[in-house]
Amino acid sequence: MNHYFENLKESIKLYFHILSPEIPTFLEDYIATPPMQKQSQISVTCGTIYSKLCPYDWYSSLDHSVGVALIIWHFTQDKKQTLAGLFHDIATPAFKHTIDFLKGDYETQETTEALTTQIITESKEIMKLLERDGIKVEEVNDYHRYPIADNDTPRTCQ
Repeated sequence: MNHYFENLKESIKLYFHILSPEIPTFLEDYIATPPMQKQSQISVTCGTIYSKLCPYDWYSSLDHSVGVALIIWHFTQDKKQTLAGLFHDIATPAFKHTIDFLKGDYETQETTEALTTQIITESKEIMKLLERDGIKVEEVNDYHRYPIADNDTPRTCQ
C-alpha cells in the first residue's frame, strides 16, 4: 500500500491538518489507485517548476486534489462530495491548465475535465472501491454539482 499521508513532507502534512484536522481513512485507498498516483507526477505550476520562474517546491496535482478533498470533508463529512473533490483533476494532463489556455478555456478551465468519467470508469481499482462504498460514478464524476467544491467567482469555493 502507498501510505500517501505517512510519506508527505512535513510542510504539506501541516497544511493538510489546517484544511481538515481529521483525515478520513477511506481516502488512502482511492489515492493509491493508478489514475490518482499518475497525478503525483504532475506539478500544479503548469510547467514553471522546470524554470527559474517558479520559487515553489514540488506540489503535485495529487496534493492539490487531496487538499480539495480535505476541505470538502471538513465542511461536509460527506464521502461522495469528498471523492468528487479528489477526482476533480483526475483528467488533468501535464502542464495542467496551460492546456485549457491553449484550447481557449482559460477562464473556466473545464476543457481538461472532459475525460473525468472515462478515467474513473476505466479504472478497475476505482470502480471496485466505489462499488465497495455503494457509490455511483455519477455521484463523484462532476464536482460542479456540489456548491462547497465549485462556485463561480466571486463566490467562495476551493
